[in-house]
Amino acid sequence: MDNPKIQAEGRLERAGGSRYPYGSHALVPQGDRVVRFVLRSDTIELRELEGREVRVTGSVVEGHPPPKEGDPKLLEVFAITPIEQE
Repeated sequence: MDNPKIQAEGRLERAGGSRYPYGSHALVPQGDRVVRFVLRSDTIELRELEGREVRVTGSVVEGHPPPKEGDPKLLEVFAITPIEQE
């Protein structure tokens, strides 16, 4: 069974390292510092949109639980669109 598609918006930031080693980028909602999703993609160059507000479409990676309770889920991204700031 396919995982449901999720759409989310926020600022795209570089992740990885010791805090979020399971993804390359994080999605931070506007006006918030709480990371909702850690992102990865084998087909999209996420780094090209770092620091910008974006809308992503993807699916949660099953069988890949966050390292600690409350940590963001891993989202496999298959579409990303920059959101124009007014």
